[in-house]
Amino acid sequence: MRTMSSHDSALSRPHRVRHAGAAVALAGALALTHMSGAHAAKPAPPLDPSAPMEDVATSSTTTWERVIALPDGRLVALAPAWTGVKQGGLVIFTPGQPPVPYPDAAWNDPATPAAQRLVAPADIQLQADGTLWVLDSGIAADGTRAQPKVVRIDAASAQVKGTWAIDAAALRPDSHLSTMRVGNGHAYIGDEGVPALIVADLDGHGQRRLMEHNPALTAGRPILGPDGRVMQNQAGHTAIINVSQMAISPDEKWLYFEPLSGPIYKLGTDVLIDPKVTPIELEDSPTLWYKSPPYGGIAVGADGTLYLNDVSTSSIFRLTPKRIYQRIVTDPRLHWPAGSYVTPDGMLYVPAAQLDRTPALDAGKMEVSWPVHVYRINVAALPEAKF
Repeated sequence: MRTMSSHDSALSRPHRVRHAGAAVALAGALALTHMSGAHAAKPAPPLDPSAPMEDVATSSTTTWERVIALPDGRLVALAPAWTGVKQGGLVIFTPGQPPVPYPDAAWNDPATPAAQRLVAPADIQLQADGTLWVLDSGIAADGTRAQPKVVRIDAASAQVKGTWAIDAAALRPDSHLSTMRVGNGHAYIGDEGVPALIVADLDGHGQRRLMEHNPALTAGRPILGPDGRVMQNQAGHTAIINVSQMAISPDEKWLYFEPLSGPIYKLGTDVLIDPKVTPIELEDSPTLWYKSPPYGGIAVGADGTLYLNDVSTSSIFRLTPKRIYQRIVTDPRLHWPAGSYVTPDGMLYVPAAQLDRTPALDAGKMEVSWPVHVYRINVAALPEAKF
């Protein structure tokens, strides 16, 4: 693995931000080809009034991009290294109380060897059995690189139960691991830097790099922010972010993923873990699930409903297993709704991350309006979606 130069640092691009050019146009054309076979979702009238939002947490120093809620009510929140905001990586707190490093101070201490700490946490997932999975991209805020890894934590005890280093053979020099979901004994990892999926057998039976540069993983258009502005990287060029969001169905049979700009694709996990499936078969396996706008987060409820956070309109939509698509809330307080989480009893937690106001997406400017907020919505209490 090479050390990135200042020109190619994580702060010079969010995940993997590039010039929009011929390659992007080609990717967009390919993505549109995939769209032509998609089944249309059934639009439902927006909820009126919008679903009520409860403000449950704030931060005056940290742009929380992803959040999960533990059964005891505490929140685990992730602040990404790539935004250009000086901040901690992974914290835990009771709403109303100061956050502390998670799982402990040593795992967040720069003095700890990289293999035993969270260099740059990129995604988190809480499973029903209390296992918290963390993806560490290994790319620090100054652009230096360590080996990326998957970390397993027992959320009840905050004890690290295992780590899995990502093999060099599964990476590329410009890899930037950005998102992950675990199911069926495997970790499904999105490489945003050089778009691909990495499938790691957590029983130690190997790792495979799949679908490199597949159109379903590759950004095909710019990212529009809440004011309709095209996101720009620190150099002032159009920011292009490849696969960066994932969700997995409750039965662990389906993986949903998207570039930040959209759209959402769906792929069976059985296809990904079957070594007999050929690369050519994999290339044609993703199904366009919805022609979506830019989503800052995807969460899935116990019934399989997807909750989709539209950063361009400060809205949250739901897409039911019957493919009914409905806006449940639009609120200016939801400025860049990011990686959210649905509890088993139907409480949706969503951070308003303001990532479009951070240097990585605001042409190098720091314009976050502090504090940032985490909101809670009782989606279990919403009326049934009908069209």
